[in-house]
Amino acid sequence: MDDNLSSSGESVTKGLANFGPIMEASSSAEAMSHVEQAVRDLGFERLLFAVTAQTSNGSKDLYLHSTYPQAWREHYEKNNLRANDPTVVHCFKSMSPFVWKPESFHSAAQQGMLEEATSFGLHSGVTLPIHGLNGEVGMLTCVRDDSSAHAFQRDLGQTLGQLSLLRDVAVDAIIAHIAPKVEEEAPVLTVRELDCLRWIAAGKTTWEIGRILSISEAGVNFHICNLRTKFGVNRRSDVVIKAIRLGLIALP
Repeated sequence: MDDNLSSSGESVTKGLANFGPIMEASSSAEAMSHVEQAVRDLGFERLLFAVTAQTSNGSKDLYLHSTYPQAWREHYEKNNLRANDPTVVHCFKSMSPFVWKPESFHSAAQQGMLEEATSFGLHSGVTLPIHGLNGEVGMLTCVRDDSSAHAFQRDLGQTLGQLSLLRDVAVDAIIAHIAPKVEEEAPVLTVRELDCLRWIAAGKTTWEIGRILSISEAGVNFHICNLRTKFGVNRRSDVVIKAIRLGLIALP
């Protein structure tokens, strides 16, 4: 069964409420300021957000925002550590998170890079790949100065879902500012699809929506599948984000 349809929407609703300022920001700088605060609220000290986006003239520009130590950024660029950075390779070929663990850095060069990063205070981190609907590629990396790998792994298990939602909200907000597109028309929804959309945004599960609307879970899944198709997205969280941006529903 599709876990996007069957899992609880409570974390999505909570995240959207917390991340509302990002979606409502009037500039990329304001949006990223709110992203920084959200990252801190989730227990991380530093972040790197990078994404390539196609501009109106057809070129692809890189947007990069980092709160890493400046000395590390200079060291990274000067020594071309990107060539041995496994997080970069991972983000081009995978959608799953890359958790910074010694065994994830395979070659001697990669292990050396991890040791160097640690010497600059970048001890524990997780990199979430970005693959946008319009070909955007990038990453959101969140880092802790804490050197306790056990504590990091424990806390990550509780925050990874919120980090994934934060990445999606941040990408949507930043792309809207750095690569604005022609105004998109909202899809035409049936009454039942709109009902399902509102209850998804309210954090209800598929089962709960079925009970509220007096229809089967299969019926709810059918309407949610139609919503994903009409909005051109694959996840129910993206349906809610896009519906809010298009003005079909308000923030919870």
